[in-house]
Amino acid sequence: MVTILENDAATLLKHCAERMARQSLEDDDLEMLKSWNSQTCESSALAEQFLSASPTQWEDLILAHPAHQHGWYDFVEKEITIDQIAAFLLENNRYPVFLRLLEAISAVQICDDGRRAVEENIADEQHPVPHAELMRTMMEAVRSRARADLELSVYPALVNRTLVFYYGFYCDPWHLVGSVFATERMGTRRVQCMDKGLRRLGLDDDELAFTVTHAECDDHHASDWLERVIVPSIELDARLGEPIAKGLATCLETSQVYLDFLLQRVARNA
Repeated sequence: MVTILENDAATLLKHCAERMARQSLEDDDLEMLKSWNSQTCESSALAEQFLSASPTQWEDLILAHPAHQHGWYDFVEKEITIDQIAAFLLENNRYPVFLRLLEAISAVQICDDGRRAVEENIADEQHPVPHAELMRTMMEAVRSRARADLELSVYPALVNRTLVFYYGFYCDPWHLVGSVFATERMGTRRVQCMDKGLRRLGLDDDELAFTVTHAECDDHHASDWLERVIVPSIELDARLGEPIAKGLATCLETSQVYLDFLLQRVARNA
C-alpha cells in the first residue's frame, strides 16, 4: 500500500476531477485512491455502529451525528460574510458532478424500484432546469459580490471529504450509495441555512433558485434512497450492507472534520 501524503492527496483529487467525464483513472491514480481509502477510512467505529443497527435505523444515526447539526451551518445562516462564503463555495471547485455520481449508482442497481428511484433523482436534478446551472448562477452571484483578490486554499480536510465521493465513483458504487444517502439526508438543513445566509447578504430569489429547489426535494430523495434503494438491496444481498455502511460513515466523519476546520479557520482569522 502506498502512503498518501497531503500533497499526493491534493494531486489525486485534481486527477479524479479531471478524469470524471472519462469514468476512469490512470492505474497509478486508481491504486493511490484505493490506498487513500484504506489509510483514511477503513477503520471506522462509526461504520461498525451502522452495521450493528438495522438499515431502517440508519436515518436516525445520520441525524444524530455532529456533522448534521454542525455549528458551521448556524454560522452560515447568521454571521458569515460574503468573502467567507465565497471562499467556502469556490474552494469546492473539485466537488464531483452530482449527475455523474447518480449515473454510476444507477448502473449497479439490483432492484427494479431502486433503479427507478435513482432515475427519478436524475430527472429531478434537471428540473425545472439542470441544477448545475442553478448552482453556477448562485456561485456567480456570490463571486460578483466578493472581493476580487479572494485567497482560496486546498487543505486536507476538504480533500478527504471530497475524495470520499471519488472513491465510490471509481472503485465502489455501493460505497457511493452510502455517501450520497448521507449527503441527501443532511441536505435540507444545509441548503436552508445557506439560503437564509445568502439572502441576508443580498442575493435574490433568482440567484437562490438552487437552494430553494433543493430545500424542497432533498428530504424526498433521502427517503427514496433508504426505502427504495438501500433496504431492498440489502435484503436481496446482505453483502452490500458493508460498503454502504462504510460510505455513510466515511462521509459523516470526513464532513465533521471539514466543518470543524471551517469554524476553526474563522476563529483564527477573527
